[in-house]
Amino acid sequence: MGKLGIKTAVFGLAANFILFLIKLYISISSNSLAIYCDALNNLADTLSCVIALIGFIIILKVNEKKSKRIQSLSSFLIGTVLSCVGLYFAYNGLERLMYPVAVSYSKKYALLVGITVLVKIAMGIFYIFINKKQSSPVFKALILDSFLDSAITVAALMGFSLTTKVNFAVDGIFSIIIGTAVAISALKTAYKQAKFLIND
Repeated sequence: MGKLGIKTAVFGLAANFILFLIKLYISISSNSLAIYCDALNNLADTLSCVIALIGFIIILKVNEKKSKRIQSLSSFLIGTVLSCVGLYFAYNGLERLMYPVAVSYSKKYALLVGITVLVKIAMGIFYIFINKKQSSPVFKALILDSFLDSAITVAALMGFSLTTKVNFAVDGIFSIIIGTAVAISALKTAYKQAKFLIND
């Protein structure tokens, strides 16, 4: 489990960080809050993979019972981090509604964001394949996160596209939706793993 987990975590770390850089560039260039929040979501995913990586490295040195607790603790920390990020998104969305700013739409940027959706779906499929080899709550958290992220990016893309066509801070609304979805999903993961850690 440890070696496979390490390789998977390193892959996730690299992929999510690249996605973060792409979306950060697009969000700064276009002034889109929805894309910016999505970029931060990928940064949080990068941090989650760092947590998973540390957990899998420790697993190599402990017995099976401790291994399960470490995996559960890693999943709990990932859920906690993502829930905080989700709440931050929602806050920024509310702020954008109160203080709207102009967004510069670009078909090139929209295409790039669309490609990142496909990348996240591919990552989710990859994690499913890995989880079938060696089941782990960490892999399951990464699977859920990947498919949720792809849906979140679609929502961010919709907000980015609609902002230029509607005289309203649409990306603020989409940021609130994105933040709420991330926070609820992450809190469920954290709660489930917290119960395991307490009862084990």
